[in-house]
Amino acid sequence: MKELKELIKHKLKKNKVIFSKLQFLAGDASNRKYFRLFQKNTSKVVMYDNLGSKSIENFVNKSSLFFESGIRVPAIYQSFPDDGILLMEYFGNSKFSKILNNSNEYKLYKLATDTLISLHKKNRKEELEFYSKKKFIDEVNLFFDWFLPLYSKSVSTKKKKEFIKEFKKLLDIPMKLPRVTIHRDFHVDNIFYLKKKINISQCGWIDYQDALFGTCVYDLMSLLEDARRDISKNLKGKIIKYYIEHFPKIDEKLFIYSFKIIAVQRHLKVLGIFSRLFVKDKKNEYLNHIPRVIRLLKLNLKFEKLKSLSEFISPLIKNKESYD
Repeated sequence: MKELKELIKHKLKKNKVIFSKLQFLAGDASNRKYFRLFQKNTSKVVMYDNLGSKSIENFVNKSSLFFESGIRVPAIYQSFPDDGILLMEYFGNSKFSKILNNSNEYKLYKLATDTLISLHKKNRKEELEFYSKKKFIDEVNLFFDWFLPLYSKSVSTKKKKEFIKEFKKLLDIPMKLPRVTIHRDFHVDNIFYLKKKINISQCGWIDYQDALFGTCVYDLMSLLEDARRDISKNLKGKIIKYYIEHFPKIDEKLFIYSFKIIAVQRHLKVLGIFSRLFVKDKKNEYLNHIPRVIRLLKLNLKFEKLKSLSEFISPLIKNKESYD
């Protein structure tokens, strides 16, 4: 980290950025690293992405897309694509994951849902890539490629093909719902409470660079079945009902069925990604979330219409709610 920090300091000075201090903020599950840049009477965020200019340009484009759709995203002050650096607005320490508690969770989850409702009512396609069945299946394959080997489990090629075939059919269900702009990683670590703002601008979004166009159930499911935080069945039910009330044309049973399918898909994907982060990148902290993801996966597999999936997946995750 020290070497990286010095590299970024060098790049900033080269681009004539004046600052007094650079403090590491966070890294995510990708190549991106975030630092707080201290300047006279203000702070900014430095986002560093070692993938370079294309990645930076993509982030800037997605920022514009969400801003124009009425979503509160960080203002971008300066961009140095060739150096993989963005200077952005600092949202502060009010990340949902840090401030959520029993007394404010309904208010905050409702606020986050209001941002989704606003975005989904605009329903802008823009130039976003479609979240296709192929993409969903590619992500499910991460479970087979990384999670199963970590636990010394495997399945035959024949059984895996049968499972994928069945899953593809089930994915037709959520595809019947309205298609909207999707954040794609909408959870408590990627949203902020901005107390001084008003209405949905009180909810600030980050980490939206992988946004796609697809089924409207995806981001709400990501929020309510988060690998990082448990919420009660009662709260989840209230928020789902609140969302559906704003879209009278959506069939509630279809929405719930779709929610369950997408939940299974995302939880399999996340198990694969967290396992890969541990095995390939030595990021042990993601293992802490695996037990919760498996519990959520098991819960969704109890849904009667997902019996075929359950019969295949359940033996592979049996007694694996802890890492050993």
